[in-house]
Amino acid sequence: MKYLGAPQSGSQAGTTASHNRSGQYYRNRRSPVQPVGTGRRAIQRANFGNASSAWASLSAANQAAWISWAAGHPVTDSLGQSITLTGQNAFVSVGSQLLNCGQPLPSVPPVSTTTGNPVVSVFTVTHGGVITLTMVGGGASTDFILLSFAAPVSAGVTFQKTFWQMMHLAGNSTGGSTYGAAYIAQFGTIPAGTKVFVKLTPVNQYGFTGVPVILSAVVT
Repeated sequence: MKYLGAPQSGSQAGTTASHNRSGQYYRNRRSPVQPVGTGRRAIQRANFGNASSAWASLSAANQAAWISWAAGHPVTDSLGQSITLTGQNAFVSVGSQLLNCGQPLPSVPPVSTTTGNPVVSVFTVTHGGVITLTMVGGGASTDFILLSFAAPVSAGVTFQKTFWQMMHLAGNSTGGSTYGAAYIAQFGTIPAGTKVFVKLTPVNQYGFTGVPVILSAVVT
């Protein structure tokens, strides 16, 4: 249902406010259908669940440390607002990222929020399934980079927010690698003339997540 009024975004009870090219509107709230599957998505969800469950096993002193750390490290939400996480939310966010990087869960908060800045010199995609990503460093050997790709979209698309996390790399990774086989297994053939986005998310050795680097390439 279209409406006139102040811009709104988000859901309340069974109603969601949103907008498109024609203006603002309300719609019934629906839960997205996202099958867990057996691949990387299942691993990520399991990691999130394990981190959530582990909060209760922390000592009172460690929980207090996470609460204090969260208060001093606000985050920016999807609406651009600065919000303060609970200690548990901060622990789950950091812990699940460490698990995604193949590391054990932490017990204490990060001692540093410094992350690398992945630098890519070449990113190309062919319809034959050859995806080449050449990196020239940008991080420490003790840190990590979460590598994610998006499904092919129209070449006119300039923004992408939905990614599939393929794997993690060392923070100081350099040289060229190809990822076509895994990409096709996830998304199918890559039509010529479409566009593919890649996201490289830096995560330091303590689980703190930095600003992602997002690149795109038109499929040749």
